[in-house]
Amino acid sequence: MKHLVIEKYAACWSNAFYTMRCLRLLGLTGLAALSAHAEDMVDGSAIVTSSSGSVSAINANGDHISIDAHDVILPAGVHLSTGKKGQIFLTLSNGVALGLDEESILVCAAYTQRSFDKEEQRQRLEPTVSNLSLQLEKGQLAMASNQLSPLSEIRVDLPFGQVRLIRGSCLIRYDAAGLLITALEGTLTYYYPGGDARDYITTPKSLRISKQSAERHLPVESSTIDSLALEGVRLSQATQHASRRVIFEPNKATGQAPVPVLIVRPEYFEQPSMRPYTFKD
Repeated sequence: MKHLVIEKYAACWSNAFYTMRCLRLLGLTGLAALSAHAEDMVDGSAIVTSSSGSVSAINANGDHISIDAHDVILPAGVHLSTGKKGQIFLTLSNGVALGLDEESILVCAAYTQRSFDKEEQRQRLEPTVSNLSLQLEKGQLAMASNQLSPLSEIRVDLPFGQVRLIRGSCLIRYDAAGLLITALEGTLTYYYPGGDARDYITTPKSLRISKQSAERHLPVESSTIDSLALEGVRLSQATQHASRRVIFEPNKATGQAPVPVLIVRPEYFEQPSMRPYTFKD
């Protein structure tokens, strides 16, 4: 009987110790998150990895800005629109890539991030904490965010409802039939308007949502990525490629927006050199 009492007491103590340890870890995690968000956030930057056809960009002051391939911009407040056969791909300094299809309108309502140093840059995940808020008003948007930090946030406001992406890639289309939201990798959450109702969309699922069905907090139909149109698949593949084409230099010392550096393919250095060399006067 004495041994049973001792064992019971030891078990209770072990459980109490485990609980205290968990609470301590949670407290430390919470403090780390608060500390990260408490630091000054700076403007995030982006580079245009490719652009074709009719593409227009207007900044928060109402001025047209250059949006040609390899142009560097501060996305916050920028209004992007594409015409027929127009497309644009951007890679943001948090590692997220955006692909905007033809006849689409996208607004970057806000984009900030915490500065980072070389040590943080060595991490596999995003080296910083960022907040990205987008508004898709028309057309089709592809997103790739395979290295996003768990503390970062991506929100896409839609004509009805909102999408939040933690990690992975997705395709969002808004047309006369309503919304078509597809998870190509990872998981995203669609929040119905006017309440806490939501749908979790996991790979390889697609949800079709109309304005009327959104009011009922129900999708019109559910399908898989196999039913996606070819142009949507190609847009997503190109966006994934754009996310791997750029790295961003640390900016903690300057406190300015990170500077993008394009990654050159190894095949570039394997090309035969041009001989004989010539020099122009």
